[in-house]
Amino acid sequence: MRTCHPPQLPAKIRCILERLDDIPVGDFDAWGALAEELKLLWHNPPEAPPEARSLLQGVVEGLERLGVGEPADRLSAVEAVAAGLQTLEAALLGPAPQGGSLSAVAGQNAAFKPAGASRRASGAQRPESIDDAAAFLVQLEAEDHDEWDCLASALEQLPHPAGGRERLEEAAGLCRQMAHGAAHEPAGCITRIGDLLDEVVNGRDRLGSSAHASAAEPLIEKAPAPLPTACLDYMPENADSDLLAEFITESTDLIQNAEEALLSLEHDPEDTEAVGKVFRAFHTVKGTAGFLELTLIAELGHHAETLLSRVREGEVRYSGGYADLSLQALDTIKHLVGAVQKALEGEPLRKPEGYDVLLETLRNPEAAGISEEPSDACAPRIGDLLVAQGKLEREQVEKALSDHPEVKAGMALVRSQAASVADVSQALRAQKQMRCGPGPAVESSVRVSTQRLDRLIDLVGELVIAYSMVSQDASVVNSQNHGLAKKVAHASKIVRELQDISMSMRMVPLKATFNKMARLARDVARKLGKNVNFLTEGEDTEIDRNLVDIINDPLVHMVRNAVDHGIETPDVRRSNGKPEQGTVQISACHSAGSVVVEISDDGKGLDRDVLLAKARERSLIGDTGDFSDREVFNLIFEPGFSTAHVVTDVSGRGVGMDVVKKNIELLHGTVEIKSEKGAGSVFRMSLPLTLAIIDGMVIRVGRETYVIPTVSIIRSVKPAAGEIATVFQQGEMLGLQGQLIPLYRMSQIFGIQDAQEDLQKAIVVVVEDEDRRAGLVIDELVSRQQVVIKSLGEALKNIPGISGGAIMPDGRVGLILDVGGLLRFATPDRRDAYREEAGVRPPALAA
Repeated sequence: MRTCHPPQLPAKIRCILERLDDIPVGDFDAWGALAEELKLLWHNPPEAPPEARSLLQGVVEGLERLGVGEPADRLSAVEAVAAGLQTLEAALLGPAPQGGSLSAVAGQNAAFKPAGASRRASGAQRPESIDDAAAFLVQLEAEDHDEWDCLASALEQLPHPAGGRERLEEAAGLCRQMAHGAAHEPAGCITRIGDLLDEVVNGRDRLGSSAHASAAEPLIEKAPAPLPTACLDYMPENADSDLLAEFITESTDLIQNAEEALLSLEHDPEDTEAVGKVFRAFHTVKGTAGFLELTLIAELGHHAETLLSRVREGEVRYSGGYADLSLQALDTIKHLVGAVQKALEGEPLRKPEGYDVLLETLRNPEAAGISEEPSDACAPRIGDLLVAQGKLEREQVEKALSDHPEVKAGMALVRSQAASVADVSQALRAQKQMRCGPGPAVESSVRVSTQRLDRLIDLVGELVIAYSMVSQDASVVNSQNHGLAKKVAHASKIVRELQDISMSMRMVPLKATFNKMARLARDVARKLGKNVNFLTEGEDTEIDRNLVDIINDPLVHMVRNAVDHGIETPDVRRSNGKPEQGTVQISACHSAGSVVVEISDDGKGLDRDVLLAKARERSLIGDTGDFSDREVFNLIFEPGFSTAHVVTDVSGRGVGMDVVKKNIELLHGTVEIKSEKGAGSVFRMSLPLTLAIIDGMVIRVGRETYVIPTVSIIRSVKPAAGEIATVFQQGEMLGLQGQLIPLYRMSQIFGIQDAQEDLQKAIVVVVEDEDRRAGLVIDELVSRQQVVIKSLGEALKNIPGISGGAIMPDGRVGLILDVGGLLRFATPDRRDAYREEAGVRPPALAA
């Protein structure tokens, strides 16, 4: 029998079906209008089966719920609406479906109705088979706690086929979690329950009839299984290692940018650009992690993104506990990204300790006691900065603020003439030091493997050597062919430009390293209860990529020591007449072919007497003797040397500063300390700019060849008789532009025979290292050329004044001079002490 309906009715339903795809899920008005349209379309056809009427009512109610944004899973609700309309269209066009079929469809779409309405109306019948349980599951929503409890009880009582016990136990445990509202991700939990029931059904079908399962042992004696614990491996199966490696690289960059922005937000919580940068970082990491099925990262990223969304919308202010919570979330994501890297190497991906607690805190920070209350380490005030710089006294600041309470502090200081406009402007710039500046211009880039980059640098170095051999070959040098000479000169320009470009590819700014130090200073200060303002300067200074990782440990130890041992507590600083907020500054700059990094603080400084007493206690020095400040301060580099009275998790074991000295010396660098008791300390590191290729001046002394880095050379002169003098206990000196410069004969330093002894016939190369200048007496300036630095091996790695070797155009090895080390070693007493320690007087040090 065929149902009679107006012919346009199925066509209109088909039209509504086609329009579903064009309506955005979040367009509530459109869904509500569609529900009204469907109500008007149906004119109560007399011969329609009751199931069709019920189905239509369910579809309309589903559309109405979409219109008010009620369903938790809107996409599933839209799919259910489409399925209901398709079934209704088929019922109107074809033979009347069996009532049971339509009843099943109506039951499948019962989720459209108010929560639990259909189930409560029917008395919430307990499922009596696995099939019933699967059908019952489809109707449940996350908030139907009683029904979840009912389903859990049924699964515990149901008979099970062979191999199905564990799956039903896990499904029952998950249902209990849903019943008590303890599931972290309800949607994922429901999906897992459905998968478990499908596996049980499929296993039963493979074994044959379900009659065998009816005699199986019930599960009522078994306790529900808990949720997955931290011992599980969360690494997705059949993961694409290439995609995961790209995800790790991209996420590392995003996390670094987000960390920088979060630290900036502490100084300017209203910086919407920084908030957006962090929000986008969390959003991108979450989305990519979800695509790769890295559920731990995706879930944490989602809730961290929600917190930053609240900050962006002005609901909460980024300060106090919210700042700490955001940084904690970022640290955990960073840890998980690192764990994914290890998982690619075969280790399991575990849930980190404290993950669940952090997740709960992110879901409801206020319930966990998180608030906007500012912490002790607040942003520096203008007055504090000016007092710390010694430009004002505390009383002047307080008087200016009391005389002009209606204006800001900077304007009050200017109006009261306590400070100049220039001083206030400089303090304002210092206050904004850690804020993010305008974003850099977007540049196109491509990631290149570091192995390929290193190989390129090596090949460029070999090219430089090969070019030097060709250009200085006798057949080229003595050739009368001007065309050949022109081509060789042109090749020289190309080789030099290629070398400059390749070297610039190895150079990276210190900004990322400095940002890590800012985070370290912040965390250590909070742990010790100190108020520290961390400033950076010269973070755009570039250094060889291979040096960055090596200098990281020395910087960590020195920044930690500056905060722990240098900066006093607020009470002590106040009693000493200092501002409560201490200052730690890290700066970098280029100087004479080296990168100079300084870590300074305005703390208590090094106590010379305490250091000497500790050194004598450990028998490092004798009870008598006159020691310079430099020698006393260098005692802190001795292994195990510490003046701390209590060992803490920050410091006190005397391990750290010896690592600083060791790492810096490995790079042929130096470290110096300047300190004044009660005023602060300055640690100065001088490191080579690169470890690959340098511009050098080739010199000859006797029959030996050396290379002086051109960045260390001031000038070269041929001295006249009246410019040379001998000073008592100072040796030979050269008068140059009104100054006396010490002269060091290279032949005496390295024991070279047949060198020019007459100073008027020799050449003096004036070199500098930091604030020291000296003249090196040589026989000849050979040429200026680029040389590739080569290691001299273990046997010659600690020769004073020598930093490496280079292959010269004639195939011999020329030694590259370390100017700083050479000037320290060049004085006769230091040379004799070194040779005495070595046990022999070495022959000429030459290649």
